[in-house]
Amino acid sequence: MVKNYEEESFKVISRFIALHLTPERLMKIGAFVVCYGQFETTLERALWTLREIDVKGVRPFTEKLPSDKWFEYLGNGNDKLSNECNTVLNLASLAAIDLADYRNSLVHGYLLPLGDKPSFMRNPRWHGELRNKRTGDAYIEEPLLDLAIISGWTLFRVVSLTEKIFEDESAEPSIVMLENEVREARSCTNELRHLRSLMNEEKY
Repeated sequence: MVKNYEEESFKVISRFIALHLTPERLMKIGAFVVCYGQFETTLERALWTLREIDVKGVRPFTEKLPSDKWFEYLGNGNDKLSNECNTVLNLASLAAIDLADYRNSLVHGYLLPLGDKPSFMRNPRWHGELRNKRTGDAYIEEPLLDLAIISGWTLFRVVSLTEKIFEDESAEPSIVMLENEVREARSCTNELRHLRSLMNEEKY
């Protein structure tokens, strides 16, 4: 008997839908994951450019570094670039730190099917275990996923320009022109990462 893979796949999806992971939420989660993946993949090449390293025939220095080091190198910029450009790269690195934390909670966290607003929690310490890694949350209401997608796309645009910054004279001014969008991404990603603590504050 030939298995109907589409039907079997839909059975799995239907289980998620029953937990209020609606088709729209699943679509936006998928879009965010793809967007973030493109950002992080392109970031590696951007770091080669910023460090002015030719990787042909050698093992890239980025291969053995954790992602937080990648973000640190992005934030360091390059002395040949203007202060304005390096400021944008630094803001982008801070946004990337928060967005990576949100992404990790979403991809590696436990699904918490609480009513019609499910979320994900990473490293919850439910069994009294000790962990070096902090607990993380990913809330997935549609407006929050919109913020994640837009922020990820903004960061992708920044590193795409950074990759060719010493080859294309329009790249540096284009990065500077993205400052407002990067600042917005910085604000949005900070909210995404720290939403639980923000919700516990009266002013939120």
